[in-house]
Amino acid sequence: MRHVAPVVMIGIVLLLPMRAAAEEEPTILELQKAAIKYAEVNPDKISTWRKQAAMKALLPQISVGYGNDIDATVTAATLSGKTNYYIGPDDTSSSWDVTAKWDLGDLVYNSAQTSIDSRSKLMVQLRNDILSDLNTAYFERKKIIKQLEKIQDKESASYLEREFRIEELTATIDGLTGGYLSRRLGKE
Repeated sequence: MRHVAPVVMIGIVLLLPMRAAAEEEPTILELQKAAIKYAEVNPDKISTWRKQAAMKALLPQISVGYGNDIDATVTAATLSGKTNYYIGPDDTSSSWDVTAKWDLGDLVYNSAQTSIDSRSKLMVQLRNDILSDLNTAYFERKKIIKQLEKIQDKESASYLEREFRIEELTATIDGLTGGYLSRRLGKE
């Protein structure tokens, strides 16, 4: 029993650096959240739009106007066959008006909903495409990292080819997440 313990201890000590390196890698869920945030395709965005559109019916459409009129006063008076013209003070008037208008039909159906519905559908499609690309790149990268660990000759073409592929997949993931993977790995 005493001889087994040191062997197990050596195995644990040798595996610790590999486990620490693997723990530095973000999970797929973390990367998915980063990709959704980066692409601004969060489902909460649509919910916010819907709430704002519903509030539109409660807010009036307001218009403000200002008018200014100036009328010249000219008076003519005839006395003993002679006409005299008198220019008097101008008549000026100014006015302000404010109008508030509610469209109560928006309480039942708001025309913005149609636009939100089509944008929502496009956003779901975009989010699904982004997550599909991310998942493919993430799991291929994990698979190649495992393959790389089994290759003894670090100078072999097979090893170098896999290293380049990992870099390519890392760049793909970074492109989908705004650089999250490289930042997390401390490579940025």
